[in-house]
Amino acid sequence: MTPRTPSQSLRLIGWLSTAALLALPHSSTAAGVSLGLNFSASDSTRATSGFFPADTMGAVGPDHIMVLINGRASVYSKSTGALIGTGKSLNQFWTDAGATPTGSFAFDPRIVYDKDSGRWFAAAVDNPRSNNNFLLAVSATSDPTGPWKALKIDSDAANTRFADLPTLGIDKQGVYLTANMFPISTGSLDVTILSIPKADLLLPTPSATNRSEFQLAGLDRGSSIQPAVNFSGSADHKAELVGFSASGTTFNIIRTDILNPGGPGATLTSPTTIVTSSAALQNADQPGTAANLHTGDRRFSSNTVISNGSLWAVHGISSNGRAAVEWFRINPATNSIIQSGIISDPSLAFYYPSIAVNEFDQVLIGFSGSDASTYASSYYAFGETSGNSTTFSTVTQAKAGSAEYEVLDSSGRNRWGDYSATVVDPVNPYDFWTFQLFAPSTNNWQVQVTQLHAPESPVGDITAVPEPAAWLMLVAGLAAIARAGGRCNPSRRDPWRCA
Repeated sequence: MTPRTPSQSLRLIGWLSTAALLALPHSSTAAGVSLGLNFSASDSTRATSGFFPADTMGAVGPDHIMVLINGRASVYSKSTGALIGTGKSLNQFWTDAGATPTGSFAFDPRIVYDKDSGRWFAAAVDNPRSNNNFLLAVSATSDPTGPWKALKIDSDAANTRFADLPTLGIDKQGVYLTANMFPISTGSLDVTILSIPKADLLLPTPSATNRSEFQLAGLDRGSSIQPAVNFSGSADHKAELVGFSASGTTFNIIRTDILNPGGPGATLTSPTTIVTSSAALQNADQPGTAANLHTGDRRFSSNTVISNGSLWAVHGISSNGRAAVEWFRINPATNSIIQSGIISDPSLAFYYPSIAVNEFDQVLIGFSGSDASTYASSYYAFGETSGNSTTFSTVTQAKAGSAEYEVLDSSGRNRWGDYSATVVDPVNPYDFWTFQLFAPSTNNWQVQVTQLHAPESPVGDITAVPEPAAWLMLVAGLAAIARAGGRCNPSRRDPWRCA
């Protein structure tokens, strides 16, 4: 959804630290998960963003963390959380990459680190409510502070609709963009899907010439379609999509595929309805007299992911009169739900969730939360999977909010969204990162970046057997520990655990 600038609302003032760093030894939390780096990044003040809502978005590479939000692009050290350089405006990020936004500003950014190619991919749209473009950029290396190259792709050649709320997916073969296409003057809400061969984007001069473009009239495949992020290692010549459609008071979760996405001849399969839902979302309470926080709707606003052949997705719903989180594990081959569940609380409202799943089917879901006695804060829940059963830990607060938030849009909504990000570390699959909003001071939001270490003996990982060399290393390591009188080995993968 199109953000607002200070000139369209109130001018936010004040200054917040861009890296309130908590670089301490890992502390224990629910279900054996340990807390790693936990720091506060970009905020809503004019110096760092100046927009609302944030559209919270971030990704993690081998050595860097990148936070890409409305109005701001910032890179942080993965080891300390310190801001690298001073950051830049979101418009400047695109201009530097070679795709100067058309019109007033770029908005609704997305970013993914692709561990297969060792590159970062970013997306956005520009020029809200008028003829606009998809913006798509790829980094030259795994260092996001280095050069990027970007493309501008006309969202509608007929210039009758504009692209809003773009989404970004990726797998071994392709990069996928979708957007809701709103009429500039009159007409229906349509959907555009782009399938771009990844090999073309990795050329010295990236190209989208061989893209396949699907202009869909109506919402037969849903709105806010999410193409999956798939790092599972498979190349099955299709890309999975999940959408959410509405018909009166009935809401349907819809699945479809892009076939042969690695070339110019991709095709889109017919849609399949997986499940029907009708629970309306509720706005979230907060302390004080500020308006309740707008919690969005039931669309899948954050990435869906593929892990071990399953498609995982999360969205907001209403449970017992409060905003809550519903998650799904879907079999994309049969379009059936393997399992699903709701994360809720008797008092707290939870909203704008995002999900990540590692190769052991360990799951992290991050989200914001608040109630009448709790300011908007960052939360997460960790899940372990055994067979077809995933059990989640108690919800844990990562960063407490400190003040009420009220910045109303032209429709009177106190917006807090429109999405968030949670990812698996590309170097260590037991590490998760979540990017969530909290309220640090009156009428300000800030992104909290939280690292979680999952237990390294996952419940579902019962078939893994070390290679003979690994057994020899284990024996040698135990002998070394014995010789050292039981002291830990600080050269191991996670020296914090020796602290």
